[in-house]
Amino acid sequence: MSVWTDQWREFIQKTSYIRHLRERGISNDQFWREYEIYDDILGLMGYPGRIIDRISSLIHPGSTLLDIGAGTGAFAIPLSRFAGRIIALDPSEHQLNVLMRKARGIDNIKTVCDAWPDAEIRDRIDYTLAAYSLFHEDIETFLRRMIEVSHSGVFIVFRAEPADPLNDFAYGPKPHVDYRFLHSILREMGHNFDVELFPRDYRLPISYVLKQYRYSERSPEELTDYLRITGRLDESMTVGFHSCDALLYTLRHVES
Repeated sequence: MSVWTDQWREFIQKTSYIRHLRERGISNDQFWREYEIYDDILGLMGYPGRIIDRISSLIHPGSTLLDIGAGTGAFAIPLSRFAGRIIALDPSEHQLNVLMRKARGIDNIKTVCDAWPDAEIRDRIDYTLAAYSLFHEDIETFLRRMIEVSHSGVFIVFRAEPADPLNDFAYGPKPHVDYRFLHSILREMGHNFDVELFPRDYRLPISYVLKQYRYSERSPEELTDYLRITGRLDESMTVGFHSCDALLYTLRHVES
């Protein structure tokens, strides 16, 4: 194992939402049911924004795309206009139900309630996509299977910048990883991926921010005071954020 994979494993164990599942003894599905405003927050964040345009310009019409960790359809729904078929894979039945309610009238999206990389997919896959869904300790196996099942290309979306300082205030210093870890792991595996960056600036109501940080040991009052003191909470009680997403992709033919 490399230093990159070791640090990735530490990140998953100590920082990702998977840790909350273990500590609270809840299922993936229960986690998302309790986070009912997730889909609303995505809309306010302007995510995935221009990444959709970029991916749609790279896929062939009529192709089949496997969206790993599809969630509520941030990618699956808009990309269904360009691909011939979308297979939306997610371990949360709740998230997939939300996706299909939003996709009412769209007939080329198929949902599969299962987790990658163990999910059994019998369809021929042209492209795989994993957007902020690579929360697996054995990241090499996760990535290797993505590449193995893809006949035409692989897309990965992950954070491009350091974690928000609010994270350290809310949870204490934690390991951090960004797209460079994935890029380095892929390179060690013998795969070269192109990278493009997509910055976003947005504001969220303080009530939504507090919901995002509901597992913090800090009280809502402490979190609110921190945001006010750092100048991020305005008079309308919305909080400013800056984020940047990295799109990693390869369009080389991959033998299955």
